[in-house]
Amino acid sequence: MPLPDNKQVVKLSEELVSTIRDTFKTPDNYRPVHAKGQLVKGSFTPSKDASKISKAEIFSKPSTPLILRYSTSPGIKNFPDNGEDGSRGFALRFVLSEDGHRHFDIITNNGFGFITGTGEGFLEQFQAIKTNTFDKYLEKYPHAKHFTENHSPSHAISFATEIWHSVNAFKFVNAEGAERFFRWRIVPWQGVMKYSTADAQKQSKHFHFDDLQWRLTHNRPIKYRLLAQLAEEGDPTNDSTKTWPETNEFVEMGEIVVDQLWNMDDGNPAGEAQKRIIYDPVPRQIEGIEASDDPLIEVRAAAYLISGKIRRDHGDEIVEQATDLKE
Repeated sequence: MPLPDNKQVVKLSEELVSTIRDTFKTPDNYRPVHAKGQLVKGSFTPSKDASKISKAEIFSKPSTPLILRYSTSPGIKNFPDNGEDGSRGFALRFVLSEDGHRHFDIITNNGFGFITGTGEGFLEQFQAIKTNTFDKYLEKYPHAKHFTENHSPSHAISFATEIWHSVNAFKFVNAEGAERFFRWRIVPWQGVMKYSTADAQKQSKHFHFDDLQWRLTHNRPIKYRLLAQLAEEGDPTNDSTKTWPETNEFVEMGEIVVDQLWNMDDGNPAGEAQKRIIYDPVPRQIEGIEASDDPLIEVRAAAYLISGKIRRDHGDEIVEQATDLKE
């Protein structure tokens, strides 16, 4: 996972990581966003027709091991699940080699689009939060105001009842060379179930992670459908603030099963493998899936790598599990 060749992107990403850390007072051994999280394991089984739209090996193999991470949005390690912010993240790693060094990642959240479509916009957002000038930011970016009023995610009853979006667009390439832009959509088999804000605040401080732990320690696997929303003529592929019509075709790509907690005392040395994981927004190590021209993908990749290197320098102090983040 190399840094981009574009020095301006690297500089912007460095400033973005630094600003976010300052905004949330995030310690160096935690992620500047999505600091509270839990690693889990599972598997992916492709649908029978998935290989027709993409030549990616995950759609032709019988199954692929997964390493996944659920998280809350801010860079606050004790952020409550029952607070006002219902933003959540869900990252998936398809393990493509036995040593785990070759992989393909999907990074999603429960928001329907992003508040801004550029790295510069995100930097201004966190600068505004830091300086208590967010109202001025909303005046400058009309979509940001629309997003906060209409697309801010509500609280799911469980991670198992949440719907997830990749937000950025990507491109499928099949064996014949045919290309099609798409966005990932991950839909729970249980159905999407949400709390009202008032009912969410009645739940325990860590209700999402408590529920996750209970399910996976009581043989209650979580299952999702992996879908691809296909772009139609005129749908923008380079702007993550622009959602596509729900009338677009959705293609069934396979099933995701989450069935095991990945505890930080696993491995030799204990927890070392978990501490080193940096999810990559760019599909680098797989054929048949490519990045679109969305400029935010490169910024996200650079920011994640810069942040990850900082965490690795403080690796002995990393505490990953949400259950260990309780006050």
